[in-house]
Amino acid sequence: MIVYIVIFVTLIIIDQLTKAWVVTAFESVGDTIPIIQDFFHFTYVRNPGAVFGLGGDSGYNYLIFIGFGVIAIGLFTYMFITNNWKDKRKWLYNIALALLVAGTLGNFIDRIFQPDHKVVDFLDFRGIWDYVFNVADMCLTVGISIFMFDQFILDPKRVKADANRA
Repeated sequence: MIVYIVIFVTLIIIDQLTKAWVVTAFESVGDTIPIIQDFFHFTYVRNPGAVFGLGGDSGYNYLIFIGFGVIAIGLFTYMFITNNWKDKRKWLYNIALALLVAGTLGNFIDRIFQPDHKVVDFLDFRGIWDYVFNVADMCLTVGISIFMFDQFILDPKRVKADANRA
């Protein structure tokens, strides 16, 4: 269990440090630093909405995102705490939970502590993707993918193996 706590705490720290760097290093929103010209840039964006900017800048919508954040953090934390840590076959599930907690908390921290309640995004793959994102978003995307793989592919095999042993 400690390993997974270290994973999600480390990822939250990386997420928050990179966002703090962007806020201090860039003069204004929209500023960009090309890392690989016309392919990968650091671009300072403040996202008022959810994934892909959904929900937008509509007054007090950030309160809805904070509410959903509280629910998601509660759910993922409950799943994390009640997990069967002794089952070594669930290591991928455990990594998924660590990523989901890190991603949710990373963006939740922005919603609470950024003065405008917007999430700081900066990773801009112009050559292949229209949206700018951050480390917390990567944690959520990878965490959801691993979680789905575990639940739909691996878990049925674990259940079947357990039934065959009984």
